[in-house]
Amino acid sequence: MAAGRVTITDIAKLANTSTATVSHYLNDKFDKMSPATRESIRRAIEQTGYVPGVQARSLAGKPTGIIAVLILNNTNIWAGQICSGIEGVATAAGYQTVICNSNFDALREKTYVEKMLSLGVDGFIIQPTTHFRDINMRITRAGKPVVFYDCNTFDFRTSWVKSNLYDGMYSAITECIDRGYDHFICACGNMDGRSRQERFSGFADAVSARDLEYETLALEHEGPGADELAEWFRLHLNTARRTLVCVPNQWALERVYQALMHQRQLVPDRVGILGMNNADWAHLTTPSISTIVEPVHEEGALACQMLLDMMSDDTAKPRQEILDCETQWRETTR
Repeated sequence: MAAGRVTITDIAKLANTSTATVSHYLNDKFDKMSPATRESIRRAIEQTGYVPGVQARSLAGKPTGIIAVLILNNTNIWAGQICSGIEGVATAAGYQTVICNSNFDALREKTYVEKMLSLGVDGFIIQPTTHFRDINMRITRAGKPVVFYDCNTFDFRTSWVKSNLYDGMYSAITECIDRGYDHFICACGNMDGRSRQERFSGFADAVSARDLEYETLALEHEGPGADELAEWFRLHLNTARRTLVCVPNQWALERVYQALMHQRQLVPDRVGILGMNNADWAHLTTPSISTIVEPVHEEGALACQMLLDMMSDDTAKPRQEILDCETQWRETTR
């Protein structure tokens, strides 16, 4: 008998019992089942390789032990940290996670939600696209709890957790002004997305609040390269002023740092460097790099704990949490 064609009826016939009894066995309902029957069913399952469908467990009211995690991009270090935080809490509570990469695509996000609902997952943790309201309505109407993270919603009817990127950037730039920097360059990628806009707004508002000036240096993943940036800095840095180069994109800091090391003698007295979320290696360079640290792992862990609380108490009220960033001050911003 091919394992892929085995049904609950086949198991019942092999075990010489009813399909209802097999269903009870699969759902751990043994109170009215003899040890001999349990053993017969176990052997039948082992012999055939039968795997019960997760949908059947869900329809029977049995938790699947699975949490669906939707993320906008799972290819960077940030994603690894958030997923590590989620999985650490989930695993300790006996749950497994399924990671779904929506790639910033609202239709793909919707498709994943429908697929996960059909599989009977117990709950959702979602970094949403711009369609979070529709997604929230669909999931809650299906009777499943959902927690959003790293999102642009301040809807207090939903549960969410986020890091305060605006205040983190604003506070760090203000401290740099107090340290004597009076000109600012933001070396950054495009402003698409809530987190990028929030970081840049914190930067721009902090500079403008002190009636100072800033300029932007546009970066893309594809370029310009470190040598091209080095030439740009050579032509544009005014050493008569103390300039802070702020790099709010995690992927760009290494490239900017390499470019500025062509004028190593200027750092940090004439040129300061401030990164974002590169704490894993920023302390290893010479000079070491100051960086704002978003509590990414903690955000993931808290999102998962919030979901577990909702799954254990379906009367729980929506909960919202905002986590503070910290700045690790090192040699590039003395």
